[in-house]
Amino acid sequence: MGVMSASITLLNFRAQHDFHTITKHLVFKERILHGFATTDVVPSYPIPPTFPMWGYGWVLLLTTNKLLLIALQIAVGLFSVWFFLRILDEFSLLNRWSRIVLRIFMVFCIPWYAYNSFEWSQSLATSLLILSLSLLIRAAHRNSAAWWWLGLSAACFGLNLNLASDLYLLPFPLAFAYWWYTGPSRAATARATWWLAGVVFTLVPWMTYTWHATGTPLVKSTNQGHVLFIGLGQDPQRRFGVTYSDADPKMYQILRDQLGETLEGRLDASCSYEADAVLRRAFVQLVTDKPRTYLNLVWFRLRQILSGEIGTYSGEFDEGENVGSFGIGAPLRTLVRRVTQRAGTLLQLGTTLFVPAALWAALRRRRAAWAFVLLPIAYQYLSGSVAVLQPQYLSNLILLQLLVCAHGLGTAFSFLLEKRWMRECRTTRFSKGDG
Repeated sequence: MGVMSASITLLNFRAQHDFHTITKHLVFKERILHGFATTDVVPSYPIPPTFPMWGYGWVLLLTTNKLLLIALQIAVGLFSVWFFLRILDEFSLLNRWSRIVLRIFMVFCIPWYAYNSFEWSQSLATSLLILSLSLLIRAAHRNSAAWWWLGLSAACFGLNLNLASDLYLLPFPLAFAYWWYTGPSRAATARATWWLAGVVFTLVPWMTYTWHATGTPLVKSTNQGHVLFIGLGQDPQRRFGVTYSDADPKMYQILRDQLGETLEGRLDASCSYEADAVLRRAFVQLVTDKPRTYLNLVWFRLRQILSGEIGTYSGEFDEGENVGSFGIGAPLRTLVRRVTQRAGTLLQLGTTLFVPAALWAALRRRRAAWAFVLLPIAYQYLSGSVAVLQPQYLSNLILLQLLVCAHGLGTAFSFLLEKRWMRECRTTRFSKGDG
């Protein structure tokens, strides 16, 4: 996996990744260095003080060197994969064939390497999510030292939210699943509460900062209204009159009507604390005016996910400054891009096909680990359906989706081998009887 990581990083090193620029995080680095200032510490880039989350700004205090940042992300990502696989083996959550398939998938899953091949907060956030889930699995299967593992798991999840607040509601279903599978009892209730409290505790510094910045403690960044509103622009029939653009004219007209010209000329003005409340109300108004249209849009996006049409982040190997860099020709770059796109499509489609087997393991066999794997998948699928659907933000599920697919294939293969063995045994028995 180390060789694959280096190879894909080389192919994608000059990616533009316009959907997630590092400049915003460099501003947060300056805010931290200026004593958590909420003013325009970078006058040439005046963004709201509560967007994005500040976690990557802390990382940038260590280094702003692009190569070192990517190396750090890959190193943490590889460690999270190793630990996750170790936990799966420790509690025998996969049969022999599923274990083999999962390892093969991981080695050759180019979308996973692409996802970690450029500097952005989601890479480290996803690795921390995997570590948190791994520790939660260990806590659920081990009564001894459960408090310790739960504390570490909560810390990892809290750090995930400090880097990216997309999953800010996920701790509640995860805590409920832990309580249900390990009890339910008073002891399970206490441990689940301890885990939730640990997640919240890691957000206290951010809540303190946002209280200072806005007068209200926040547990997430202030772009939710923006994302919900422009997500309406993904309606192929444009029935909401909204365009899928960060500069949507209707969105900014609403902001001017409600807030005046105070946000004029400011970058990401629609992601400010004041704009967030306005856009969330505007989103609710549009949806309640056309509820059936909105449900149709939700189903349209969910169908794109389940069918594999949306895929995953597939790199920018043959785009922009990547073209011709490091002496790697366009034909190879285009080939790798196509393979990556096909892999992402198959991964999404395979998850849809094999998730019933994982559900059976979670519900009928009462395996807590499978609940912890399936809940983030369900959460992200729902999030991408009700707000904005972007393949790069579904790519934090890649490892979990690979697990679901490997489990399904391994289970099917074991079933077929067992069926063949039983048929051969019956044939041998009948042959002896005839003799």
